Amino acid sequence: MYWLDYIIIATYIAQIYQICFFAVPSAGSTVEMLANRKRKSVPARRHAGAIVVHANLRLVGTIGATLAVVTASMIPLLTVLFPVVNRYLLAFIKMPPPTGLSLISASLLLLGNALTFLAVATLRANVSFHEFGETTCLYTAGIYRTIRNPITVGLGIIFGGFVLARPSVVMLIGWIIFALNSHYRIRLEEVYLESAFGKNYLHYKHSVGKYVPKKAGPNKAQIRSFKQGDINSHHADTIQE
Repeated sequence: MYWLDYIIIATYIAQIYQICFFAVPSAGSTVEMLANRKRKSVPARRHAGAIVVHANLRLVGTIGATLAVVTASMIPLLTVLFPVVNRYLLAFIKMPPPTGLSLISASLLLLGNALTFLAVATLRANVSFHEFGETTCLYTAGIYRTIRNPITVGLGIIFGGFVLARPSVVMLIGWIIFALNSHYRIRLEEVYLESAFGKNYLHYKHSVGKYVPKKAGPNKAQIRSFKQGDINSHHADTIQE
């Protein structure tokens, strides 16, 4: 095997480990959306994800996009196990890629794994979650003081590393679908967070970048984590039965 193949395999092992031992629930995940169809609680019905759950066309589209992303994300592993798969990816260049591109790919895979692990471990250690998968606390410390969606950014970096490891039309399309699908799900999350934490979330949203860090400013120094009990009653009512 090519040396980059070992890093690809290590990436899958690292992500499986995170899923098994540091899984972070999310109302924007496909699993939670499907489970939410059976839930009758007020918080579950009020969550923005319910818009997708109870609209069959949107649900089918969301699940379809997710399946496409999962399929594309498994391609690098399939090419390691069955090199013949490389023939069907419509590659831009001969694979394995040149040394320089392979080094960049390996760096992205390592960086993405480190970022996702840091992000999920931080959440698991500091917040709890509702029955429908959403956080009960607006956590703004640690890595979340720098960017609001480090898990998604980390996964995007990993996918970028996969694209460079297998530079092809199929992988590029998969990465684009991943980016669009993730952005849509994050928008659903933001609707919930704004309704649950009100002006505190809006302040956090204004002060901290969604995907990349913003320049430090006076507002950033005032950011702190908020639990639902800290939020005024008007916004707390939106997440209570």
